[in-house]
Amino acid sequence: MRPFRFCPNCGSQLDSSTSDPEVTCDSCGDTWYRNPAPTVGCVLLRDGKALISKRGSEPFKDRFDVPGGFLEPGEEAIEGLKREIKEELGVEIATSIADCLQIEPHRYGPDGDWTLAIGFKGSIAKGEPSPSDDVAAIEWVGLSELDSIDFAWEHDRRLVRKALSDE
Repeated sequence: MRPFRFCPNCGSQLDSSTSDPEVTCDSCGDTWYRNPAPTVGCVLLRDGKALISKRGSEPFKDRFDVPGGFLEPGEEAIEGLKREIKEELGVEIATSIADCLQIEPHRYGPDGDWTLAIGFKGSIAKGEPSPSDDVAAIEWVGLSELDSIDFAWEHDRRLVRKALSDE
């Protein structure tokens, strides 16, 4: 998260030059924290293959990742994951907290904002996946293909490898 330039409470200018994870407003005394935004993603498995998605927008347009996205404020991880998959692929999924394979901080896009990627494995419970929202295309891939795929983030490659190895 980029540092606040102005206090969200009183509007006073803050020292945004610091790399400290928190800043306190000299005017009102409130403290603001720079925290990573939580994201969720899911490797959907079927017949020994994993579904990956081609990004339809920046950052890293036309590179691959796993379907998912940012959690909304107050949203539980599994519910947010199901919402994101429905938006991006038009399917309902089966997954649970026990299917969480990865929790990894990483930088999102060229600006380098920090996120916390929470990765799951799951399966399609209803429907046939079709690219929608910010997904340009989908592919089903096997373990032997992973090293040749242009992933947007290496943590997604590791997640897909882990999910396929667990199957």
